[in-house]
Amino acid sequence: MNDKVLITGGSGGIGNALCDSFANAGYTVILHYNSNQERAESVLKKLPGTDHITIKADLSDVDQISAMFESIENIDVVINNAAVVEPHNLNILKYEEWVDVWRRTIDTNLIGSAHIMFFASRAMKKSGGGKFINISSRGAFRGEPSAPAYGASKAGLNSLGQSMAVALAKDNIFVYTLAPGFVNTDRVKDLIDDKVKSQSPLNRVAKPEEVAKTALWLAKEDNEFLTGSIIDINGASYLRS
Repeated sequence: MNDKVLITGGSGGIGNALCDSFANAGYTVILHYNSNQERAESVLKKLPGTDHITIKADLSDVDQISAMFESIENIDVVINNAAVVEPHNLNILKYEEWVDVWRRTIDTNLIGSAHIMFFASRAMKKSGGGKFINISSRGAFRGEPSAPAYGASKAGLNSLGQSMAVALAKDNIFVYTLAPGFVNTDRVKDLIDDKVKSQSPLNRVAKPEEVAKTALWLAKEDNEFLTGSIIDINGASYLRS
């Protein structure tokens, strides 16, 4: 297999697992990072296979996204995984701080993902199709009172995925969204206590590999009729109908 996958935020916990799963399945990985080059290179070195690369871009900057795609000749799968998560307490923040958090979060999580889909979809059309997998969050449905910008950005990402699924189907391009609950990564490990684990009847949180395996299944298999779907990965910790 010579398929190429672009994984944004590839050096983080879920991103690392995504890179590993796709590389082991024979994909050529384009590992995007923003600031932590050392960690990105470390993840890259451990991947099986050859021709994997890292690529740097601030996803809140459309010019950097555009430049990123100038160096990508073709792409088969894109995983919009990178995200800004900043706690921001409505009761204590100054207005200027509130504005800054919202701008950084929405620009990266939602608008950045939209720009990536714009550029990548054009490359996919030339090669006959492709797949997008957007990493959303349980918080898009139940709310994030301590990080409302994050919850809103993920709700917007859900809608973006559904809209693009309809718009791109004619081009043999399919769009899926994964909505995990808590995932056992370094970023949130200090928040995962018995109370958090007990939200799920399985009495634990998701493993990064569980998210990655689901993404890989969506990328590999003949499941085009799932386009536009939002798949929960939260261990029944939050149920919706």
